[in-house]
Amino acid sequence: MIADKDGNDVNFVLNDTQRKLDDGRCGRDIVPKARQEGVSAYILAYFLVECLSKRNTRAVVISHDLESTKRLLARVHYYLDNMRGPKAETKVSSKNEISFPVMNSVFYLGTAGGRIFGRGDTITHLHCSEYAYWPDPKNLMIGLQSAVPASGQIFIESTGNGFNDYHKRCMRAQRGRSAWKVHFFSWIDFPDYQIPLTSDEKEYLRSHLNPEWEEDILFAEGVSLEQIAWRRIIISDNDDDVDAFKQEYPRFLDECFQMSSKSIFRKVNYEQSKEWTEVDRGEYVLKPHPSQSKRYLIGVDVAGGVGQDYSVIEVLDLATLEQVYEFCSNLIDPEMLAYEVVRVAKEFNMAYTTVEANNHGILTLSILEKIYPRELIHQDEYAMATDEERSLHSLGYRTTARNKPLMIGRLRVLLKGEMTIHSEVLKAELSTFVEDSDTKRLGAQAGCYDDTVMAMACCITGINPASLLIPIEEPEDTDVLADPFSLDSIINELSSSQTPFPIRPQHANANQVLL
Repeated sequence: MIADKDGNDVNFVLNDTQRKLDDGRCGRDIVPKARQEGVSAYILAYFLVECLSKRNTRAVVISHDLESTKRLLARVHYYLDNMRGPKAETKVSSKNEISFPVMNSVFYLGTAGGRIFGRGDTITHLHCSEYAYWPDPKNLMIGLQSAVPASGQIFIESTGNGFNDYHKRCMRAQRGRSAWKVHFFSWIDFPDYQIPLTSDEKEYLRSHLNPEWEEDILFAEGVSLEQIAWRRIIISDNDDDVDAFKQEYPRFLDECFQMSSKSIFRKVNYEQSKEWTEVDRGEYVLKPHPSQSKRYLIGVDVAGGVGQDYSVIEVLDLATLEQVYEFCSNLIDPEMLAYEVVRVAKEFNMAYTTVEANNHGILTLSILEKIYPRELIHQDEYAMATDEERSLHSLGYRTTARNKPLMIGRLRVLLKGEMTIHSEVLKAELSTFVEDSDTKRLGAQAGCYDDTVMAMACCITGINPASLLIPIEEPEDTDVLADPFSLDSIINELSSSQTPFPIRPQHANANQVLL
């Protein structure tokens, strides 16, 4: 049994969020979520069932503070006390530990840092609750993870709390660069987060949407008036703080983490799409692209391939400026990235390619110019130089403190206009791309990445030169009058006249009298 939000005892039937997590869990699951969607309730019940049904289960739940630990422990006791059938045989070894002698299983609930777990312990099931609020979470997780075997199960679950270790874990998992799987649950998909409205109330709300709270945008994107009414109440109860609402009740993954008020990209045309499909770790494509009838742009940001920053390939449809492909890896070296770029470029109909030439980018370009047509690689004004080294340095786009604001400004304008993106990783990085208040430099907020942003900025740099390379096929216009004085017109007129044409030779012969 479980107590619903009105305090009634009801059968524990999984809601949509719990069912999705139950169906999709893989053993290393990270769950950024909106508040009160039942994730913790599901994990506690799942661990309890494992303790009751599998021998030698060692389930551990760690919360961020003492009060939260007490609430979680009380919920486990509630499950045990309200279970149908014979009462489970239990033994309370301590105030935080419940053992099950028949199955030789243990369920422990504690506070982060309260008990140190290490290699001498064995944990088969681990739940890290509200991980973003743990003190020193990275070091605490080192000990916990060392106690969980590869066959064990770990859930990290939390609402967001700025850009910390939880944010990094989520972003790495979303990029496909870790063993973890992200399960993101938007408040939009949770049926409890709406308020019933009469037809008059709907009409009034529709005509009084608050643009400062982005209600007009939400309604235009399909959020119901009932959901907007619920959202309005929550925001009002929190001092009209829209950013705080987004963190507690995110609609998209990046909203789990407090968006900086300094973000350069305050408005972005982002669309979730079922056609945006992961084809490999860190590699996504928008179906049905690539299409033989389309022309494409590629932007590349190059990293060292040593597990730090990411090398990124972004692809846009040249005609619509829609994002159709993304590749991210922090392990591919700059030389091999060149071959990856060529593979993608050929798949996308010999796409026009712009590589950021800074740092490791020059190494990628040195390979790229040997294996890909030079006219399809972006070049600057030194492209015609004869000196070999100078010619190499003319390839790609070299970002400087002077031209970076221009390329970022162009990207910002396009993202507010006709350009559409589908990558949650890119959207998250855009939301943390800021101008430093002291140095005035543009880049990722401390602890965040901007590799996809720079790759996309390079991508749009190629719009004009790529457009010039498209062959122009002028349709035949039969209604246009031909020039009567052109050679073709004169020949056509003579050919259709009664005068023999071509004109016979004008020279004398034996039968001709010259006058």
